[in-house]
Amino acid sequence: MKNIAIIGAGITGLSLAYNLRGNNITIFDKSWRPGGRVSTRKNDELLFDHGAHYLSKNHKVKQLKNLLDSLDIVNEKIINFSTNYLKKDFIKKTILIGKNGMNSIPRKIFDNLKIKSYFNSKIISIEKNNETYSLITETENYINFDLVLVCVPFLQAKELTNKFIDFNLKHEPKYEPIYTVMLSYEESNNINIDGGLNLHNDISFFMKQNFKFPNLKDECWVLNLSSDFTFKNLDINNKILEEKVISIFERSFSLNQKPKFQNTHRWLYAQTKISYNSLSKKNWIGSKDSKIFLSGDWVMGRSISDAWNAGLQLSHYLNILL
Repeated sequence: MKNIAIIGAGITGLSLAYNLRGNNITIFDKSWRPGGRVSTRKNDELLFDHGAHYLSKNHKVKQLKNLLDSLDIVNEKIINFSTNYLKKDFIKKTILIGKNGMNSIPRKIFDNLKIKSYFNSKIISIEKNNETYSLITETENYINFDLVLVCVPFLQAKELTNKFIDFNLKHEPKYEPIYTVMLSYEESNNINIDGGLNLHNDISFFMKQNFKFPNLKDECWVLNLSSDFTFKNLDINNKILEEKVISIFERSFSLNQKPKFQNTHRWLYAQTKISYNSLSKKNWIGSKDSKIFLSGDWVMGRSISDAWNAGLQLSHYLNILL
């Protein structure tokens, strides 16, 4: 049995924890809860899946499908979806959603693992002590780890581990930043579509939240600004951004009411644009002594299933190594 530290309680970190069961695993995360960008925002009685929006029914990671089925975490929904709203292209789309919001997926997986965890714990340094490693926060020193698995956005992982790993500049994955705006309306807007793509040149995605949370009294929406717009406006004032989004939303659906609630979140590492695997044909990054490994959604792609698969692929190697 090895002492294994996992930095990052997102989907890849949870995949590794699940696939390395039988070892002494400790998971760390700077957030207060597991899930990473699979996030559900609550504001009083309002609920918004403002990170990952859904899981594709046709994803090809069999282990993840079996786990979700066994834990009874997801519901299957058929929704009215626009593949391109500007071109008025509409379909019926089948998706998987968390039964209590998308964050209920990583939460239930984490709860089922029953492993030692430290949330609200940002690791600021990794130190080597003879044959083991220590993790340092601003207030604590966690010692005697045989393996350290870093499952955070690539640039953060690189900064944390660059004294142990020689990085190839040609193989650096690329992220897309995205602003997410959350809106709620007191009355129904009678919009007969549940979500879609390309609402506007600057709004790449939109989705109603009420089919996910049937008990919502208000009509709630999540809208993603395009990565191009976000990149060009990383420091835009939230109020100005929200006014822009509201104006576009009102014009698109001929609304005659103003939102009751509005809020903005900026995801700097929202989704993978160019994956590490596509550049290197490799499924993880490791130190020379095979004690520190880096993985994440940036290895395989942008989806929840890609993130899980990244952890699964690394775990196959680690189980042989151990």
